[in-house]
Order: sequence, then structure tokens, then C-alpha cells
Amino acid sequence: MEIWKNSELVFVGKVVALRTGEVRLDDGSEAYREVVEHPGGVCILPFTGQAFVLVKQFRIALGKDMIEAPAGKLEVNETPLQCAVKEMHEETGYRADRLISLGVIHPSVGFCSEAIHLFLALDLTEIGQKLEKDERIEMLHVPLEEASALACSESLQDAKTVVILNRALAWLSARKKEI
Repeated sequence: MEIWKNSELVFVGKVVALRTGEVRLDDGSEAYREVVEHPGGVCILPFTGQAFVLVKQFRIALGKDMIEAPAGKLEVNETPLQCAVKEMHEETGYRADRLISLGVIHPSVGFCSEAIHLFLALDLTEIGQKLEKDERIEMLHVPLEEASALACSESLQDAKTVVILNRALAWLSARKKEI
């Protein structure tokens, strides 16, 4: 176990903060750490009954378009469920009568505190996209029979999307008669 001996926030931005400092290790020795503090987020995978709804958007950090499940950052005092409903509406224009929790993932445990809550969205109704002014998103519908191949392909490089797609496929497979 590691315990902060001393630390300071050296950067606070709109999305993340950076904490640096010394930790005490369980054997009494010390080590330097840098931790990106993130408020957490959600990732939602809408399923129409025939296809999964993904989005394609340019990501400046990578300098290219990425295929992803809709996602967003948690705001102050917002629950993961509230955030999931909001982000799905904004990015895809869908509302879901059922949101199924597929767990939580921590995408970069070595240096980042981010936790992403995963939701499968079922029983969808189209209500119209509500993109934020700086969002440029193209929706993609991936047929159920193509989803497994996509989840294992090199064209899908976003980790949270690989995880949620595989968990959703497993959840749906275990409940074929219920859907």
C-alpha cells in the first residue's frame, strides 16, 4: 500500500488535475508519484434491438477520428445514471427505457484516478440529438452480427468501447430470450 507523504496540485484544468509528490511504501521506503485526478465518467452503449449505436469523432489527443461508444465526464453532483441519460441524448438522440449497469472500469490505473461507469441502453426511443456547440459527431449503427468482429478488430482502438462492447455482447448472449 502507498500513502501520500506530501503532495501538491501542480495543475488544475477544466477536465483534469495533476497531483505530484512523495509516497511512503509499505516497506517504509519512499517514491515519487504523478497522478492525474479525473472526476470520472460514463460510457453508454445504445442497442436498438438489431444494432449498437457508436459514434465517430475527431480526437485531438490522437490527431485522428475514433470510433467510440457515447461517453461523457461526470459533472459536480451528477450521478453516473444522470450523466448516462444526458450524454446518450446529446450524442445519439436516443432515450432508453432501460439502462443496465455493466460495471466500472479504470482505464489507466498506473497514473490516473478515472473511473468509467458502463451502461447498456435498451428499449430506445429517438428524441433527437442535442450536441454541445463544440461537438462534431457522426453516428454509426453496427449490426449485432458484426459487433463481435468489430470488438476484436484493429479499427476499434478505444479501450472503453472494446470493453463495453464485449460486456454488452456477453450480457445479451446470456439473456437472449429476455430481450
